[in-house]
Amino acid sequence: MPDVVLQIEDLQKSFGGLRAVDHVSFDVEGGQLLGLIGPNGAGKTTIFNMISGIYRTDAGRILFDQTDITNHHPTQIAKLGVARTFQVPRTFNHMTVEENLMVPVVRLRLTDAEASNRVAATLNAIGLYDMRHRNASELSGGERQLLQFARAMMTQPKLMILDEPFAGASPAIIDVIIERTHDMAKSGVACLVISHDVVSLPKVCEHVIVLTEGSVLTQGRIEDVREDARVIEAYLGT
Repeated sequence: MPDVVLQIEDLQKSFGGLRAVDHVSFDVEGGQLLGLIGPNGAGKTTIFNMISGIYRTDAGRILFDQTDITNHHPTQIAKLGVARTFQVPRTFNHMTVEENLMVPVVRLRLTDAEASNRVAATLNAIGLYDMRHRNASELSGGERQLLQFARAMMTQPKLMILDEPFAGASPAIIDVIIERTHDMAKSGVACLVISHDVVSLPKVCEHVIVLTEGSVLTQGRIEDVREDARVIEAYLGT
């Protein structure tokens, strides 16, 4: 059995009187591709922000690789091997594509040759090598999605969390992200994915957790979950 990489235990988070995450628990194993889905406001991105240290939890625990990372600083969590992307791509637009990928190298303590080789290999893997000298500001929205994905790949994480990785991306870019995500999973990297793309998500994840109003509604194989009357009601109403 694969080792459990991420354990979410009774996680809770409120904003004023709104309970955004309500007693959520689940595990992610090494090499697993797990989707986190639900209607807008279900708490998906809030959970991602707590895992990555952007939000503090109100209660519950987050264990990564058997280490309690609850309410740790984002930098500490990243150093342990957690990488993430954002729905709206966060790239350094005044820097080149190549320079964007060099940013994580600072903490990886690679030699100049090692860093250069890893950047080149990563850019080749995602198809952006020919754009390496262009500023990120010159890229399309989909290309910036690909760039932040590649920057996360540079850290060689144990857990990759992807928030709407297909938003604004062309079919060709979506295919690249899917292929590289599967490559990571085959090497043992756990991947947790939020997506509203009902066409692309099943190509990444066989299993999903469905959230609604901050709580886990159900979980299981995508083909079973999407036929669940409770899931249909959560998305479409009665």
